[in-house]
Amino acid sequence: MLKEWVSHPAFRTASVLVSVAVAGILIGMGWEEARYGGVRTELERAEAAADELDQAAQRTPGRSKRDEAILARTLSYFPPYPNGGRPEALAADYLGPDTPIAVAWFSTQDSSDQVLQHYRKFLLDEGLPVVGVRFNDNAGYVGYWVPKDDEVRLMSTLHQGGETMVFVSSARMRNYLERAGRVPAGVPVPRNLQDIASLSLRMEGATNITVSGRVPEAELPAVEQAYRAQLRDQGWSVSEARQAGFQETELTLTRPGLRGQASLRQPSAQRVVDFHLSLMRSQAAP
Repeated sequence: MLKEWVSHPAFRTASVLVSVAVAGILIGMGWEEARYGGVRTELERAEAAADELDQAAQRTPGRSKRDEAILARTLSYFPPYPNGGRPEALAADYLGPDTPIAVAWFSTQDSSDQVLQHYRKFLLDEGLPVVGVRFNDNAGYVGYWVPKDDEVRLMSTLHQGGETMVFVSSARMRNYLERAGRVPAGVPVPRNLQDIASLSLRMEGATNITVSGRVPEAELPAVEQAYRAQLRDQGWSVSEARQAGFQETELTLTRPGLRGQASLRQPSAQRVVDFHLSLMRSQAAP
């Protein structure tokens, strides 16, 4: 099982880069149908964008010089996947001039785990320090950090509709992380949250905000109970908790003009709770 939780800058950078790569899906496709009132979860948006990626590949036989440059910035660090389709450029440098980033993608009929294990073995055989997470049966990432370049290079997977979309990304995230380590005003997170990483993506009619972090020296039931009480005190409506898996809980929270989904997860045999919140804020929200 691919599950390598590490207390290292590379892990935090990689976790943020996965969210940033998902943002690249939306930007690369010009997909702007997310509006408050028809809000989808981050995974649903990624799945819909992945469908559009497949359709776009069928419509676009050639590549521009820009696309070739994006592919060179991403694919040169990993060998071609044996059962993969034709790689395509997705997006680049959409976080500002101080954060170089490039994202490409390809699809395969193989499972998410097959892809992740293939590239994990390649990286280990090359003697590279692997960082990776298997979120569930359908999604995860594997990659490595290059300290001298301050660059993280990842293969992220999303399996849906009988195929796996693989997103290849490389980015120098230090400047982004320096400004992403703060929680935007009005966004509810558990008290004592550390190793914070946030991303705000403006879309048509709404802003999607994601915040991730960790509550150290804690157990899931206590963190969940305190977080639910905190939300109620701040005027949020909270749905009944849905047990997403062993030692994992998901909450849906709403206020006028705001809707979010929070997940709380305790890695096995660790006294730490991982937190992730995806919140959609309408432009009319206070």
